[in-house]
Amino acid sequence: MSMRPNFASKLLIVALGGFAYAPAFATTWISTSSTSYITGGNWSAGLPSVGPQLALFVDSATIQHEIDIIGVTAQNASGIQFNSYAGGAGFVFGSSANNSPGFQNRAGGVANGVRNLDENTQTFNVSMTLFSATGTSGSGAAQTFNAAGGNLVFSGNHPSGRATVNNNGGTLTVAGAYDVTIGISGATYGNLTGAGGLIKNGTGTLWLGGSAANTFSGGTTLSAGAIVAGKANALGTGALVASGGTFNAGGLNQSLGTLDLNGSLTLDLGTGANVVSFANSSAMDWGTFSLSIANWTLGSDLIRFGSDSTGLTAAQLALVSFPEYGNLPAQIDANGYILPVPEPGAAALVILGFAGLFIRRRMGC
Repeated sequence: MSMRPNFASKLLIVALGGFAYAPAFATTWISTSSTSYITGGNWSAGLPSVGPQLALFVDSATIQHEIDIIGVTAQNASGIQFNSYAGGAGFVFGSSANNSPGFQNRAGGVANGVRNLDENTQTFNVSMTLFSATGTSGSGAAQTFNAAGGNLVFSGNHPSGRATVNNNGGTLTVAGAYDVTIGISGATYGNLTGAGGLIKNGTGTLWLGGSAANTFSGGTTLSAGAIVAGKANALGTGALVASGGTFNAGGLNQSLGTLDLNGSLTLDLGTGANVVSFANSSAMDWGTFSLSIANWTLGSDLIRFGSDSTGLTAAQLALVSFPEYGNLPAQIDANGYILPVPEPGAAALVILGFAGLFIRRRMGC
């Protein structure tokens, strides 16, 4: 059954300040046996695509948790939400016929994207494309994947033809205290595409993996929590703006636009030799915020800003530190590579000499 809040309930919502009023209807998955997503009788108020409506999933001991989406028509919904339930199990969406283009999820409403209020992990083995409330692309397609109560996984193992997540020109915000994964390890796809950007809020971790390249071009804003790269160039083709949190490069090569700091950032290089390259960022105002570089290994890891010694200013270099090297500040060489400033003494000079030799070898000099 679906219904709109009456005037009194709207006033109560406003008074409580805890929930936003959403004009869209909701329909709840009620099947206890059938796995068919596209069967109207498996829903309390018909298919979510009719309207479209909020697709609501309420866990229980008897509800069907395996949900099969078949057919070549993408499934519209005005948001997807998983309500809280103690115990139980998560829902898994797939396509047994391997032909579904997945979800066309519309902005707005209670969920404004995908919201997991349940303690269990919800897994999507189908694609997800974001649209505005009226079904268009562009900035109005902005939505949130909110792992408020449990994890969300967009596995990257799905039928071909669409990206794992296509922001469709809107900004994708990842929020919540739990983890969101776009592309599990070894997945066929796992790509995040579109002209929109990515915002990471909340204390949880965003995992970016899979095998297909992330090509989203709107840049990344890291405000809290962590982003962990499970593949090269995980942050697409745009700039990185950080006001907190950690970016873990995963021991893989990462090529980004400029780096701007509106808060302090930890750049964790992870395990394995890698090169993390930023565009010349000397025009960015870092204020007094710091860049802490963790797990940097001499002779193994390289960090570069631009292509020459102008990649960072002297004031910016003073804000860079290497915890494993006594929080030494940074220097930049003629090719844009940064490394710790050596302390006076023969041992430090030897370290710097080895670093210079390693860089020349990498460059083929």
